[in-house]
Amino acid sequence: MEDVSELERLIGYKFKKKDLLGFALRRASYAPNSEERRMNEKLEFLGDAVLNAVITFMLYKKFHEKDEGFLSNARSFLVRRETLNEVGRNLDLVKYMRSENLLSYDSKVISNTLEALIGAIYLDGGIKKVGSVVRRLFFRYFDEKTLEQKNPKNILQEYTQREFGVLPKYVYLRKCKEGFKVTCKVGKDFVARGSGRTKKEAEMDAARNVLRIIKPT
Repeated sequence: MEDVSELERLIGYKFKKKDLLGFALRRASYAPNSEERRMNEKLEFLGDAVLNAVITFMLYKKFHEKDEGFLSNARSFLVRRETLNEVGRNLDLVKYMRSENLLSYDSKVISNTLEALIGAIYLDGGIKKVGSVVRRLFFRYFDEKTLEQKNPKNILQEYTQREFGVLPKYVYLRKCKEGFKVTCKVGKDFVARGSGRTKKEAEMDAARNVLRIIKPT
């Protein structure tokens, strides 16, 4: 693993307990024992919750005049896997990660590691330090025009209503270790699956995959 001092400089936070940073950057599949695996997974779980809370507060404070629909859509955009992966790429996060596999820059492992990193910062420094780091990493996305972009579910629904006169249907396949698996159907001709940590994220992934079939780029 690379020297982490540059990573600490980029996030604007220096860890007091380096072991927490090590747990965050060590993927569960690479950890040599079950305790380290559990620690990494718990940091990811914690970081997901903390990030959602901090992003929600930041949106409410900056866009207090906006309605709940805008705030909800904006939060979905900011915490979606693609945005987290982009933040991770900007940090060159994959360079500091310990994993047994060569990771692509689109891998969900990058977004999971970013969440684990945020969880580790919360345990090491508290909510104020996390808020400072999140603002530093996400400030470029807090643009009203960017945040007004509709999520894939909304885009798909508007398109299928306009073109086919039908609404997409979502069927939950099962709950799995990674979260949820969902099938999205548009009539009888267009079907795709999606997955995510939450049902909402899985639905958006499935809707995105159906859009690729209906409107290939």
